[in-house]
Amino acid sequence: MGLDRRSFISLVTGGVVGSLFTPVVWKTLDDVSIWTQNWPWIPTLNYGAELSVPALCKLGSDAYGIKIKTVAGNPVVATGNPDHPLSLGGICPLGAASVQLLYSPSRIKNPKVKDGDKFKDISWEEAEGILAEKLKSAGADVAMISGDETGSVTDVLSGVVGKLGSDKSFFMPSESAPAAAALAMLGGDGQVGYDIENASYVLMLGADAVGSWGNVARNGKAFSASRAKGVKYVYVGPAQNGTTAVADSWIPCVAGTEPVLALGLASVIIKSGRDRSSWPGFAAFSKYVEQNYQPEKVAEITGVSVDMINGLAKELVKSGRPLVLTASESGQGLGAFEAAAGMCLNMLLERVNAAGGVRILPWAPKVIEAAADKKTMFGNDLVAYLTGIADGSANAPAMLMVYGANPAYAMPNLTKAQAAIDKAGFVVSFSSFMDETAAMADLIMPDSYAFERLDDAYSPYGSGQPNYTVAGAVIKPVFDTKPTGDVLLAVAAQAGLELGFETFEDVVKAKAEAIGADFDALVEGTPWIAEEFPVQDLALWTAPLEALTVPAKDGKSLSLVAPVRLKIGSAKIATPPFGTNAIRFDEMLGREMYVMVNGATAKNLGLKKDDLVKLANAAGECKARVRIFEGVMNDTVVAPLGFGHTAWDDFSRGKGDNVFKLLAAEAQGGLSRFGAAQVTVSKA
Repeated sequence: MGLDRRSFISLVTGGVVGSLFTPVVWKTLDDVSIWTQNWPWIPTLNYGAELSVPALCKLGSDAYGIKIKTVAGNPVVATGNPDHPLSLGGICPLGAASVQLLYSPSRIKNPKVKDGDKFKDISWEEAEGILAEKLKSAGADVAMISGDETGSVTDVLSGVVGKLGSDKSFFMPSESAPAAAALAMLGGDGQVGYDIENASYVLMLGADAVGSWGNVARNGKAFSASRAKGVKYVYVGPAQNGTTAVADSWIPCVAGTEPVLALGLASVIIKSGRDRSSWPGFAAFSKYVEQNYQPEKVAEITGVSVDMINGLAKELVKSGRPLVLTASESGQGLGAFEAAAGMCLNMLLERVNAAGGVRILPWAPKVIEAAADKKTMFGNDLVAYLTGIADGSANAPAMLMVYGANPAYAMPNLTKAQAAIDKAGFVVSFSSFMDETAAMADLIMPDSYAFERLDDAYSPYGSGQPNYTVAGAVIKPVFDTKPTGDVLLAVAAQAGLELGFETFEDVVKAKAEAIGADFDALVEGTPWIAEEFPVQDLALWTAPLEALTVPAKDGKSLSLVAPVRLKIGSAKIATPPFGTNAIRFDEMLGREMYVMVNGATAKNLGLKKDDLVKLANAAGECKARVRIFEGVMNDTVVAPLGFGHTAWDDFSRGKGDNVFKLLAAEAQGGLSRFGAAQVTVSKA
């Protein structure tokens, strides 16, 4: 019989149907499915309860509450915490990448000791024994550096140093120190905060409030809410940035001269007709600004016209609840006198300890008796200390301990800072990551990551009210790490140094009790907030103010603007893997970063787009490509901080150059000032 079309279809259909009903076929397919699902490279999913757990983000200069979504106990994503006063549901770029950093390839997985030019893995018992012996042998010849201004681990570390008889407890540079120094100059005492939410007019003198300054997430929320309330935001600075993009106006001002503008505005406001003659210190202050900061002179220095100065002063007086924020473009390096200029302007406007004004917050209570208090630590000048060691005018410590900080990367006078660290007899790093300082250390005792330990934060700089946050561990340590607070307490006991506490949890409980907060409620995610502010008797002039230093115009140098962009990283954290995807084509070309100048400046220097250039001054030099951007003032170059790492991982190492090499520090008002720098720019 022949096979026609109908017969062929019947045969095929019947064969298929018969096969589908044959058990052998299904058993074979089942075996194939099991076989393919067990290939080792196929990811497996963890199923379980989904929770939202409170946590802390302290990766930038800020510290604020976030929420961590967990699935079957594992962190998967970070979001803003709408119930936290410094988040209000917002999150910064580093906070968004915080879960990813838990598994970063730059994590230090276990204790290590330097063996020649390499590290050797050791046990925690060995590491703690080494640290205890080194502490006993060093005695009072010991120093510490912390990058965490808000947490109690710093108190424990400072307590160890203090118990040994040393006063060498330092914070990394920030704007908290000059703000506190400025307040002390005016007769005050406390932390400086800002009630941005209740201001009707916010003048930002160099403060990149949305990008990197102060409580970034909270500032962003205040900006977004301001549109409905008719609040005006004015940014004054040398270049456009994320803040200028959302502010009502941008007023170009020569880099580093914003505090000069503050005193120019003060000279106009003094003449506004109000009788202030009875104010403490007014006579001396008034004479000072009238002699040195008349609008015509200020206009010449700052590049802000006399008409604009008069107009700004008038707006401030008439706005009802004005607030002035004074900062450097990099969010650090402001001088004490410069901070005082902004504080005096707020005082003239009667905006201190007033709704929508400057708030003076109480210092955190000290629960470890041997620790230096925060006020003292802010007054200890780390830049001057390390520079002195490098220059030979100060002795290097027999032992240097570093927690939550990377001074081998993020310091002005960087070459000298690195030389000082290298001169220290024995360097201990308590870093979670293989940063530049850890790479120089003799002993690494890796801190458990933020989500793997108990942590706390008391009133970060810029807070509008006293606040305290505690966050418990979200997950057990992924690697063989330990919380630094507990390690230090255990080692202190081993070395015979009694600090009064057995565990770090006991320290946090004591701090909570000291401020009247409920520890259990704190751990569950309810921050402590207070509305009480210390009464201050301030005077506009309690100590003579010095003339503010301004960059010299030599016709060759450019003003350097060194902003922090959190997607690139911070002084603590290098670019996270997520961040590399956010860096645009006009910010980096291959492994070379871009710096920005405007067209006129480029023409004067004989430069064009993508030219490779060298930025140089007496402190150091950097290389970069040129980008032409008209949002930059003449004779100004914008070079971002955060690139140029020599450690960490492939996501950040060897990309761009470290602009900290160009920041030279000078002494002013008892603190080092490095917020303004001059550089030459030439073809490389």
